Amino acid sequence: MSRRGFFSLMLLGVLMAQGWTELLRAEPKSELRFREVISFDGVPLNVVESGNPAGTPIVFLHGFSQSYLSFVPQLQDPQLVSRHRLIAIDLRGHGASGKPWLREAYAGHLPWARDVRAVVDALQLSAPVIVGWSFGGFVAMDYVREYGPQAVTALLLTGSHGGLLPRPTGVPPIYVGDLDAAIGNARQFMRLMSVKPVAAADIERGEFSHVMMPAYVRNAMAGKRLDNADLLATHEARTLLLLGEKDGSLPAPQIREALRSNPRIEVQILEGVGHSAFLEEPARFNRELAGLAASAATARGVSIR
Repeated sequence: MSRRGFFSLMLLGVLMAQGWTELLRAEPKSELRFREVISFDGVPLNVVESGNPAGTPIVFLHGFSQSYLSFVPQLQDPQLVSRHRLIAIDLRGHGASGKPWLREAYAGHLPWARDVRAVVDALQLSAPVIVGWSFGGFVAMDYVREYGPQAVTALLLTGSHGGLLPRPTGVPPIYVGDLDAAIGNARQFMRLMSVKPVAAADIERGEFSHVMMPAYVRNAMAGKRLDNADLLATHEARTLLLLGEKDGSLPAPQIREALRSNPRIEVQILEGVGHSAFLEEPARFNRELAGLAASAATARGVSIR
């Protein structure tokens, strides 16, 4: 290599180093703590934690094609952080978690329930409160189905009935690896997720998370169990549903009426809210979550720090 070539490489290295330094400086300071938990079948799960390590544990499960980033307004809420241990999981196939190739890795309810259990065991959580948004509500019910109501202190389902009511049947779409189309789909997807204005940063987080989900995972998830209606009559875990009045995917008044038969289930309808109450009304959502965690823990004889 000539002297000129050597110095050109050196200059490029310096410029790259300076660029990375600027990127690192630009990275916002965060209270979030990251760790990897290996699930029962070897899938690495990205687990994000904030809050009081000695506080009451709350586990957040995001929606289809999303990630832990959905819950940044909760993970960084001062009141929740001060009293609760907050844990958000990137579900398998999503976000920064592993994305198995085999369709069997997504089928039924067991893989999803066992993933949550792997995190609960690794972090030594005792009967956490579980928050499930949209698809995450089905995963929350997977966990209760497999490990029983005693495995949770309470459930908060939002934008979801967790399959406690039958879902309309239909033929799922077939996805291909067209990333340009995926970007357009991500933008359209996030436009449908809320009715009230949502922070631009939260919209971007949702779009980026959406694109991170490969087509083969989307197709494989057609085999995911979504029917938990058989549990409605016997469901014993205290459960709060926060449903948006303007959520086009869920008719809130009909859901409230249909679930009235189980006294352990409470349904609140939020006026003017769409599918993402935790983003559209974060202050109220966080208050309701804190209140549920406190009252449910008290009922179980657990001390709230």
